[in-house]
Amino acid sequence: TFATADGFRLAVRTTALPTPTDQEFQLLIPARALLELGRALKDSADQVEMCLPAEGQQALFRTLEFELATQLIDANFPDYEAVIPPEPGTRTVLQTTDFLKACKQAEIFARESSNIARLELQAGVDGQSGSVKVFAQADETGSNETCVEAVVEGEPLQIAFNVRFLRDVLEVIQTPNVVLETNQPNTPGVIRPHGEDNYVHVLMPMHT
Repeated sequence: TFATADGFRLAVRTTALPTPTDQEFQLLIPARALLELGRALKDSADQVEMCLPAEGQQALFRTLEFELATQLIDANFPDYEAVIPPEPGTRTVLQTTDFLKACKQAEIFARESSNIARLELQAGVDGQSGSVKVFAQADETGSNETCVEAVVEGEPLQIAFNVRFLRDVLEVIQTPNVVLETNQPNTPGVIRPHGEDNYVHVLMPMHT
């Protein structure tokens, strides 16, 4: 399980080990080291071996092409599971590419207003599809509103997020559809890939 947080968002990714391990490890790895590892592995299908020396002060990542060693951080990671909201009051399913496109359009206008974009979630009536309206406004250049078709279950809701953070998470989700879980305008939202349970992303709301 990989978990990372910056005070405004939390991402948790789980994956299966190719072989079982007899011991549980909890490591705090510098983000910069993992960014470098990601750059080195870009477009590579090589298997990565992670080695933990006996003294436990370093981690070593190794492939056939390179080795990357990093010092570990001597600290305790927050209880991130407590940050993940419980069952949502409103559950929204929409196409990942459509949602991402709407966020990119809103980001152009949101740059002048602290990257704030407001989402309006509305369930369908009389057999009609629900919708998510993505709205952003700039004092000098005007405003933008994009309506994305969605399946919305629960109460209608207006909530604002940092649209750049929304774009960041949507760009790494690979499933055709994405799930947005919300409760109140002042509580965190949760984004998950639809049909998969190996990734969860928590976003703090913005005040408008």
